[in-house]
Amino acid sequence: MNSLSQLAFVAFLAQASRTPCGDAFTPTSFSSVNNVRTTVISSGAGTLQSSTVSVSRTVALNLSSSGSYLGMDDDDEEEDDDEDDDDEDELELSSAGRYSDAKSPFTGLKLDPWDPNPLLKPRPSRYFRKEDELEKRIPDDQLQQTMSEEERKENLAVMRQIRKSDLPDLRMRKDHAGWVEANNDLKRRYQRDPWFGVNERLRDAIQLGEPQEKIDYLKDLAAKMGGPPPGIDMGSKEYAVHTEIYDIGISASRASSMLENEIRAERAARGRAMMAERRKNMEKAQQQFEEDMRFPGLREDREAKERRERVMRRLMSEIEEDQKKKRERAKEILGKLPETPESRTKSMEKALNEAREEMKKIRRKQLGKDEEGLDDDGAVAGVGAKSGGSAARAREAAAAEAAGGRPRLPGDEDVTRGEISTPVEPSSTTVTGPLEVKVSSVYNNEQSDPPMRKHCFQYTIKITNNSPTDTIQLLGRRFEIQTVGSSMKDVVQGEGVTGRTPILKPGETFEYTSTAPLSVRPIGTTIIAARMRGEYRYVVLENGQETATEEQIKNGGNETADLGTFHFIFPEDQRVKPFRADEDDEEEEEEEDDDDPKAVSAVPKEVAKPASTPSAAPSSTLPGDDDMKTGDIAIPLNDSSEEITDNVKVSVTSSYRPERSDASQDKHCFAYNIRITNESENPIQLVSRRFEIQTVGLEHKDVVQGPGVTGRQPILKPGESFEYTSTAPLNVKPMLDKTPVVARMQGEYDFVILGDDGTTPLSSNPLHAKLGLFHFILPALSST
Repeated sequence: MNSLSQLAFVAFLAQASRTPCGDAFTPTSFSSVNNVRTTVISSGAGTLQSSTVSVSRTVALNLSSSGSYLGMDDDDEEEDDDEDDDDEDELELSSAGRYSDAKSPFTGLKLDPWDPNPLLKPRPSRYFRKEDELEKRIPDDQLQQTMSEEERKENLAVMRQIRKSDLPDLRMRKDHAGWVEANNDLKRRYQRDPWFGVNERLRDAIQLGEPQEKIDYLKDLAAKMGGPPPGIDMGSKEYAVHTEIYDIGISASRASSMLENEIRAERAARGRAMMAERRKNMEKAQQQFEEDMRFPGLREDREAKERRERVMRRLMSEIEEDQKKKRERAKEILGKLPETPESRTKSMEKALNEAREEMKKIRRKQLGKDEEGLDDDGAVAGVGAKSGGSAARAREAAAAEAAGGRPRLPGDEDVTRGEISTPVEPSSTTVTGPLEVKVSSVYNNEQSDPPMRKHCFQYTIKITNNSPTDTIQLLGRRFEIQTVGSSMKDVVQGEGVTGRTPILKPGETFEYTSTAPLSVRPIGTTIIAARMRGEYRYVVLENGQETATEEQIKNGGNETADLGTFHFIFPEDQRVKPFRADEDDEEEEEEEDDDDPKAVSAVPKEVAKPASTPSAAPSSTLPGDDDMKTGDIAIPLNDSSEEITDNVKVSVTSSYRPERSDASQDKHCFAYNIRITNESENPIQLVSRRFEIQTVGLEHKDVVQGPGVTGRQPILKPGESFEYTSTAPLNVKPMLDKTPVVARMQGEYDFVILGDDGTTPLSSNPLHAKLGLFHFILPALSST
C-alpha cells in the first residue's frame, strides 16, 4: 500500500470516529483535482534519502446536497486539507533547502531531488572517453616518433609478453597489486609508441564510417609515425586490430565453434542438395509415371535401345583398339602402314587378284616365259626390285621378324664374302642438291666386348645447307647396314633425326653423333666390320613458312640427300693378323700382347702388319711427347689438374690401385676421378669425350674417344656437377731410375649449350671443355 492510500485510510478512520454511522452519502459526480505530492524522508547511515510520489487524483466524491461527508462540514474539510498542505510544504522546503545547490559532477546541471530518473555515471568506453583523457592527448602537429625500429620491435615484444603471459599468470596467482603494476606498464609502453594511438583512431574512423578526408588524414599520420612496428602483420587491412598487435591466436573454444559452424553449414548444404535431388527424382518419377500412362512400353523400349548402343560402343572401341595394335605391329615389321582395304569385300577381291597374279607368274615360269624383272631361277634381279606376291611379302615379314622387327634386303656380295671390291674408307662426303652430308666413324673401346663378339662403333654425321636462299627441314632418315659375312642388309628408318626435325637456314650445319653396336667377328680377309649408306628426307620451306605442315610431315618430305657409303673398320688390335713363318719367338709373343685389347705395350717393337692397307684404318694414335719417350719429364709432376673452358670446369684426381696391380708382371692399375661443373648461366649437355694417354717409353699416344660419359650424356643445369670414377689398367715397365711417372693423360669433353627448356640445343656445333694434363704416379717414388 502506498503512502497516499495510507494517508487516505487514516483520514477516513479519524473522520469515521467523529461521525455517526447512521449518516449516509450518495456520490453524484466525478471531477479531476490537482496532483498530490507525498514526500517520505528517511535517514540512515549518515545520509538523507528522499522520494517523491506524484498521484493524479482523478476521482472525487461529491456528497449529498448538504455538502457534508460523514457529518463533516466543508470548512472542516478545507481546514484538514490546509493542514496536510502545510505539512507537505514543510517537508518540501526542508528537502529543497538541503539539495538546492546540488549539481551533477558529469554535466554540471542542477540536480532535482524530486526527479524520479536521476543521472547515472556513464561508463567510459572508446566511444565516450573521459574529458581528462582527451585533454591529455598530444595534438597531432606535435606527434613524432622518438623510437628507432629496433626499440619499437623490442617494445612490441615486451608488450606481447605482458599481455599474453604476465597478466594471465598474475591473475591466476591472484596477485592484484602485481597485475595492476604490469597493466600500468603495458599502458605506458602502449603510449610510448604514438603509432598505437593513431592506429586506434584510424580503426574507429573506418569502422564508424567517418568521412574519407579524416581517414586519409589518419593514414598519412600513421605513415608519419613510421607505420606499424616490425612484427605486426595487418594483412590487406589499413589498420591493426587487438589480436594482431598482441599476436593472440584463435582460442580452442573459438576454433571449436568455427569448426562446428562449418560442419553445420556443410550438413545444411548437403541436406539442401539431397532435398533438391529428392525433388528432382520425384519429378522424374512423376514424369515417367505420366509417360507410362500415356505411352505404355515406350520407356522400356528406350532403355533397351540405350543398352544396345552402350554395348555396341564398347565392342567397337575394343575392335578399334585391337586394330590399332595390329597396325602398330605391322608398322614395326614393314616400316610403314600396310594398305588396309575399306571393306571385307574389297579385301577379298584384293587377295584373289594377288593369288591370280601369283599363279600367272608360276605358269609363265613353267612355260619358260620369263617375266620382266625375273631371271631364269625366278630370283629378284637387283637390290631395289620389289616382290609382287603376298607369299613374297610374307617371307619378307618373316625375315624381318627374325631380324628383330627390322626389314632386310639382299646384301652386297663382296661384304658377304669378306673380299671388299671398293675402297675401304671410314668416312665419306656426299653432295646432293643443296645438302652436303659428311660422315666419319671410329671404334668405341669402352662400349665393346670383343670376347663376346660385341663391337661398338661411333659415327658422326654433319649436314650442311649450301643453298644461298632456301631453308630446309629434315623430316626422316633411312640407313642400310650390312655386317661382314652376312648375306642381308638391315634397314633402319624413322622420322626425324635423333628424335628431332631440325631446320637448316642457308649456310647452317646440323651435326650429331650416334653409335652402331654390332655383333660380328673379325675375319682375316678384311679389316672392316660393316658397311653403311643411306639417305635423308627433307622438305624446302617456302618464304614465311616457319616449319613443315602436317601433310608434309606425313608424306615424309619430297626431296632426299644421300649418305655416302662408308665402313666401320676394326682397330689394329682387333684385326686378325696373318701367320708369318719367318717371325721369331719374340715377335710371336709381342703379337699375343697386341691381341689383348686392354694391354698397352711398354716398349715399342715392330709387329706384323695386316694384309689390308694400313691407311684404310682410322687413326687411333698420335705422336707422343719427347720427355715421356725418354723418361726425363720436363714439366712439374702432378697427379691432378683443374681447367675452366667456356665456363665449364673440369677437375681430375688420380690414385694408385695396389689391389688390382701386379708389379712383378709390370701391371699397374690407376683410378681417376673426374668432376665436371657447369659455371655458365645456361644448361649444357655432354655429348662426347676424347682422351690422349701416353705411357712412359712409348713414342706415340693412344686416343680414346666416344659418345657421352660412362655411357650417358648428362644434362647439367647452371651450378650443377657430374662426377664419375674410372680406371686405367696399364701394362708398362716403369723407368724407376728416372721418374715415378708411368703415364700421362689429357683430353677434352664436347658439350652443347641448351635453351631455356633444357632440351633444345642452341647450336649444332659443340664446344670443348679441356681436361688438363695430369700424370699417373707410382706412390712408392712419388716423393723422390
